[in-house]
Amino acid sequence: MTNRPGPDETAREDGWPSTARAWTLVALLVGAYALAFVDRQILTLLVEPVRRDLDITDTQFSLLAGLAFTLFYTVMGIPFAWLADRGSRRNLIIVSMTFWSVMTALCGLAHNFVTLFLARVGVGIGEAGLSPAAYSMIADSFPAQKRARPLGVYAAGAILGVGLALIIGGAVVAWANTAPPVVLPGLGELKTWQLAFLIVSVPGPLLALVLLLVREPSRHESRVTAPGVDTASLRHFLAERGTVFALLAFGYSLIGVAIAAYLSWTPAFLIRSHGWSIARIGAVYGLVLLVFSTAGIFVGGWLVDRLAGRGARDAVLQVSIGGAALALPFALAAPFTPTGEAAMATIAVMSFLFGLAQGLPPAALQAIAPNRVRARVIALYLLVGNIVAFTIGPTGVALISDHWLGDPARIGHAIAILTAIVTPLGLLALVLARRPFVTAATAEARTSA
Repeated sequence: MTNRPGPDETAREDGWPSTARAWTLVALLVGAYALAFVDRQILTLLVEPVRRDLDITDTQFSLLAGLAFTLFYTVMGIPFAWLADRGSRRNLIIVSMTFWSVMTALCGLAHNFVTLFLARVGVGIGEAGLSPAAYSMIADSFPAQKRARPLGVYAAGAILGVGLALIIGGAVVAWANTAPPVVLPGLGELKTWQLAFLIVSVPGPLLALVLLLVREPSRHESRVTAPGVDTASLRHFLAERGTVFALLAFGYSLIGVAIAAYLSWTPAFLIRSHGWSIARIGAVYGLVLLVFSTAGIFVGGWLVDRLAGRGARDAVLQVSIGGAALALPFALAAPFTPTGEAAMATIAVMSFLFGLAQGLPPAALQAIAPNRVRARVIALYLLVGNIVAFTIGPTGVALISDHWLGDPARIGHAIAILTAIVTPLGLLALVLARRPFVTAATAEARTSA
């Protein structure tokens, strides 16, 4: 009788995990990322009932949707990434998932602006531990030339989560409007938006239990280093490649402002400009994101791998620049369409084209970062990217609406104005990054060969 293969025999002879094991890990991490975005984004669908029940302005709501989450999400990403570079990435993700799920439930128990703000801060702290660890694990599961697609698939988890948040939130609101009131002992009757938060907080701890079965991939270190050089030093990385990192970070972040603006304010735009119900928005916009944004992310990863296979060293930037440039006219046109249906059709095309670029920042950054600083490089990018995108995006639109246009019904116009300002600047930064990116990626490929 032959012995069954042991756990380590699932690795290939070259040290990389088997294809099945690597993609199983990706699938589980996509699930975690999707749940993170469900918990993060469901608030945007609930803009009108939350504003009504808590008696807050668009600007205050934008702080709940953006700054409350983003501030600690980005700040805590750095120490969590330090832990990911040195300890168990899997365990960090498990603890993080459990914590942010609890804080999401507390969002559903909030009774004023301050308590909801603090609960959103907690969600941000918990979610900060996920992506740096996840990106590092994926990078250690696939060789560099095959990395863009799995990283893109993981990024698609964000859109999956946003789509599910809209669909689930819309369904919960539609159900709660016809169902008997839900009353909890000691808490009283729950509002529909509170119930939505409680429902979406449940799956996180369950997936955390499944992740206990996951085994981490081995770390693939750089094999060639200069004498006396500490490749595990983030300071060394920034001294050597800080310019290209800054161009990539700000380029992708500024494009992300437009994406975040639409994610945060499309429900309000459809309600105020076209009279759509929350349930209809959840079903339609959620489906648009699930289908078109996800397709764009998958196609973007496929295009990068295909172009890279043909020798294009800046393939990731070619696809990013092309996708965002093509998306810009659709992003500017959507708020000025005559009907809600026409607006959603335009947003669908925009979502696909932005999706081409949306999953690629990690692939670009992983290409220029040594193994032992990858999680911190991603965390530093998330620090910049989330502060820029998810603060300027939601709050910039609200400030334009409240203080420039002075008309909540013109929230769509505010989205278009902000998009017209930031997207060309992001494209310019990525164009300037192409040459130094090729130099840095080529050098890193040599040291890791």
